[in-house]
Amino acid sequence: MTKVKAVLFDLDGVLVDTLHYHYLGWQKMFSDMGAKISEHTVLLHEGRNSREILPILMEEAHINIPSQEHDHFIEGKRSHYRKIVDVRFYDGAIDVVKSLKKRGLKMAIVTACSQKTMEKSLAIHYRTLFDLIQTGDDVSRAKPNPDPYDMAREKLGFAKEECVVVENAPLGIESAKAAGMTCIAVETTLGAEYLGEADYIVSDIREILLLPVMKVQ
Repeated sequence: MTKVKAVLFDLDGVLVDTLHYHYLGWQKMFSDMGAKISEHTVLLHEGRNSREILPILMEEAHINIPSQEHDHFIEGKRSHYRKIVDVRFYDGAIDVVKSLKKRGLKMAIVTACSQKTMEKSLAIHYRTLFDLIQTGDDVSRAKPNPDPYDMAREKLGFAKEECVVVENAPLGIESAKAAGMTCIAVETTLGAEYLGEADYIVSDIREILLLPVMKVQ
């Protein structure tokens, strides 16, 4: 078995319990137009960038937003999110990161959210725990494309076999697998029935410390 050298975490829904607030940000913008969207849809499409999610939500809400207004609509969503979000780490999440660092592994965050939104979700003293933080601003093709994890792996300087991804959503899992990496899925926002493409599924992030793949040789 190849020795694991780096763990790449998604942020929202894996380390921080913030996805409900992302939904509320979208819903605020759609409700202002007299429309509704489903939180389940937002959870299923987590990992896409906002410009890709918006048309999906527009179709569900049965409204059309002119393309020239998309950026304004998205920034409105992000602004509302940053106003209302109450950032809470999942129980044990930071302890897991610290424990893996003590094992000598490199830590990375690979998130689809913007740099500004990431900074709202992750205070600077927590950012110092990570060797790399890559946001949606850094890539042109978001999850489920392999680009986010490929780019992060190249920045860290490791082979794909040396990297393990921790995800919580189908598109993130698809991205990790397309990049040739082992993927652990956490049942934080969706049940195991949505996470079947992952190599491992755990109900609590602390369980990843016990997986054979995470043992340092």
